[in-house]
Amino acid sequence: MTELPTSFGKYFLTEKLATGGMAEIYLAKLVGPGGFEKQLVIKQILPRLSGQRQFVDLFVAEAKTLVSLAHGNIVPVYELGVLEDTYFIAMEYIDGPTLHRLTETLVRQNAKMDPSVAVWITARILEGLDYAHRKGEGVIHRDLSPRNVMLSRDGEVKLVDFGIAVTLGDADAASAAQSAPTGSFPYMSPEQVRREPLTAQTDVFSTGVLLWEMLVGERLFARADADATLAAVTSADIPPPSFVRPAVESKLDDVVMRSLARDRSERFATAADMLAPLQRYLYGLEEMPGPRDVAALVARHCPPETRRIPTHGERAPTDAPAGSPHTAVMPRSARARTETFATNVELKNMLERATTPVPITAIRESGPDTETAAEASPPPKPAPTPSRGVLVMAALGTIALAGGALYVFARGRSAVLRPDAAPKLDAPSYAYEPDAPPQPPPPPPPADATTPSPPQPVDAAPVIADGARARPDAATPTPPVRGNGTVKIGADPWGEIMIDGVAKGRTPAELVLPAGHHDIQVIYRGEDPPLKKAFSIELAPDQTVPLQADFRKGDGLSP
Repeated sequence: MTELPTSFGKYFLTEKLATGGMAEIYLAKLVGPGGFEKQLVIKQILPRLSGQRQFVDLFVAEAKTLVSLAHGNIVPVYELGVLEDTYFIAMEYIDGPTLHRLTETLVRQNAKMDPSVAVWITARILEGLDYAHRKGEGVIHRDLSPRNVMLSRDGEVKLVDFGIAVTLGDADAASAAQSAPTGSFPYMSPEQVRREPLTAQTDVFSTGVLLWEMLVGERLFARADADATLAAVTSADIPPPSFVRPAVESKLDDVVMRSLARDRSERFATAADMLAPLQRYLYGLEEMPGPRDVAALVARHCPPETRRIPTHGERAPTDAPAGSPHTAVMPRSARARTETFATNVELKNMLERATTPVPITAIRESGPDTETAAEASPPPKPAPTPSRGVLVMAALGTIALAGGALYVFARGRSAVLRPDAAPKLDAPSYAYEPDAPPQPPPPPPPADATTPSPPQPVDAAPVIADGARARPDAATPTPPVRGNGTVKIGADPWGEIMIDGVAKGRTPAELVLPAGHHDIQVIYRGEDPPLKKAFSIELAPDQTVPLQADFRKGDGLSP
């Protein structure tokens, strides 16, 4: 078994999603420079089948079929490849449950799907099938089941797994060569069970089963064993949906029963033929459903799962495998400063290891609001032309002054250079107390005083945030708050997080933020309109603030 996370060529496998009869499905990321990441799915052929030509041919055929299908209701394929004798397909990742997971959850929660939403989902399935049936020679899915229909959290409906799909031209040969029915037994058409030549009508029958089950909230043909299930597909009674669930309008019975006709001459001939009456039903409603309704249904009954996947925004563990995305950065504001001044960090470290040639004292008054020693002194008297030795000494002094100036500049900027906790400043001249402002200068001496006041010591001058000393009468600005704190955000049932207007994923989450003021909003999209909870916090360095948004109890939340 593959240990995760691990690298796989240019991809990074983070989690195994499922194992089927022919392949394994992994959640993966494609990682690029500058924080680029794309989440996708890697489908690998099972190792025990990689050496068997018939299974490799089926796997390759699926990729070749899917790559030719470009439709909004069919999952796209990005790449077919082979790495170390392992064939794989890279395809789009759909964030959301399968139709099987949603319907099973509804049964456990004793809930029913709104009939109009069920019809809208079926219409999207039929649009994808109609496109596939008409594309090129025509592609028959042959394995349409709730597990092969994905519902995204944005309300999209996607068909997946064309692993046993065949073209209309090859359907006769493929059916005749089968020694046993191929596909998901409870959703097969009767002709597929009998291994007869197939047409696009086999997918229409499977779609009718899906619609019946969504409307009724029960399984139609599924039985305790395979033989009983196949027998039910070919001969079991099929009650109209309204007989089992009176809330279903009788006008839908006609569409469902015609799609489930075992005699193909009485069944819809194409997916488009079945789609037309469903569209008329939807257009006749006062409020036509759409992606928003599917997204709300998914959010209410299948909330997102928390996945801990190393990304560019996290520090990877020391034992992370080679090739993993391990670049550790801070939140956006801190990262920008770190990248901008990274060269100055190296300069500072270099200068701290060096020995200053001569003491630098004239730099004390080089701040932006002070006079320099050169500006305060009178112009020098003309001097004789210096000798070569004097010029050499002057050059060395200039180098020393430049090195000292760079040293002070680097020390002054160090407060924003470090990407982790608040900087630890060990030099006394960089320490300050926010609650103890510097004392004002002493009052001027009386007019009749004969003894002059002693000069103020150099160290008595206040220090401002950038490390330069100001005049005694200069105002000392309030130093900025430095450091990071932690915010733990939870929600019931779940919520999307916005911090200072920037999306930060979903709950539950533990986020490291710069110290200071933050406006936090948690949004639950399981209702229409979405529910929102707002928090305003003052985060201190090294402080942890828990926040909880309980959408089941309404208002009255507090951090």
